[in-house]
Amino acid sequence: MSVTTVFLIVNVIGGTTVLGSYWLGIYYYIDQPESLWGGVNGSLRTFFTISMLPAALGYLAFFYFMVFKSGIDAFASSSLLGQQTQHAPSIICALFLTASTIWMPATISYVNSQEWSWWIAAVLSLWTTGFALVGLSNMFYVNTVESISWARNLALIGLLYITFHCVVLDAIIWVLKFPRLHN
Repeated sequence: MSVTTVFLIVNVIGGTTVLGSYWLGIYYYIDQPESLWGGVNGSLRTFFTISMLPAALGYLAFFYFMVFKSGIDAFASSSLLGQQTQHAPSIICALFLTASTIWMPATISYVNSQEWSWWIAAVLSLWTTGFALVGLSNMFYVNTVESISWARNLALIGLLYITFHCVVLDAIIWVLKFPRLHN
């Protein structure tokens, strides 16, 4: 299977599970969506909400570059660590998407049960998502430096924005503002 095919499969399956976990969480938890925001309200909530769009578009720009602009092939052939790391972007994307999938069910479980273990799962999922994106952004920058183009630059800016959103807004601000329900 080609490197591009693996990357495509990881992102289609992973993206579907992320969106599915959010859809199911909102659908089955529609009576109390406010509790998922924790202490994020007012203009900060507006900023979070608006920020979701450029974050999603940023990841899509990265995906577009990797699949349709031969970014994954260029990455595989120019990787500083050699050919054995050709699937590194797919592995890191799988980690990012898996951690993102866990957040909604873990948070809902925490709100419903007030069990400390669900809080840890929710927070770890956010930090894993953030660290995966930091690693992916760094790896992307280092390994695509020779193929500078508008598509590559847009993909890099997109990755950096989704990284900002997931680390600063989700893993730091949301976690700090979310009320602790456990004893």
